Amino acid sequence: MTRSPRPAELFLCPFFLAIFAGQVAGAAADGQRLTQLLGPDSESQHCRTIPDSAARLRCYEATSNRSDKQQPSAAGAWRLVRTPNPAAGPDAVSIMHTADVSRSDLDLAGLMVRCREETTEVLIVLVRPFPPRARPKVTIAVAGSGPVELTASVAAPGLLLLLPPEANSLAVGPWQTASELTIAVADEHAPIQGVVPLAGLGIALGELRQNCPFK
Repeated sequence: MTRSPRPAELFLCPFFLAIFAGQVAGAAADGQRLTQLLGPDSESQHCRTIPDSAARLRCYEATSNRSDKQQPSAAGAWRLVRTPNPAAGPDAVSIMHTADVSRSDLDLAGLMVRCREETTEVLIVLVRPFPPRARPKVTIAVAGSGPVELTASVAAPGLLLLLPPEANSLAVGPWQTASELTIAVADEHAPIQGVVPLAGLGIALGELRQNCPFK
């Protein structure tokens, strides 16, 4: 059975995309916010119909009207993000890193590791949504080891690809000594490829554990 997302989780992905949009536009990512809920009554629904990726991201920024809490991180470009839960439940807490835009398709926004009961989860953040029932094949690799093919599931609001627990084991293990992660998402229409730097991941994961509400 598919788990229903917590209300706060729905804000994390568009917030991350705002940071990515700042890189694409050459603007300062620290000053940008995108946390409008992607629901049927949201103004951001209009943005999702824009075919051009960069223009779509700028539209998301323009419709942002929420001020989520972003905490500065000592882990390089990894960002620790705490998003209050509108339903008064536990905050959604994650670490995020944008893709290297010079070596990535614009449809790849970056990588997220988020708190979950008893563990953490690794997700790929996209700009182009996948159908809710899709099960895309994702190939990931770091220098010094062979590629690993995983089957991802689509998490709300369609811009997150949740990787299986094997990816979490890699994140707390060999990824911490690697410089970057290469990602390839299979899609019959337009495969998505790119690179996400991993420097500082170990420190960022430590910050995530300290701030995770599930202790």
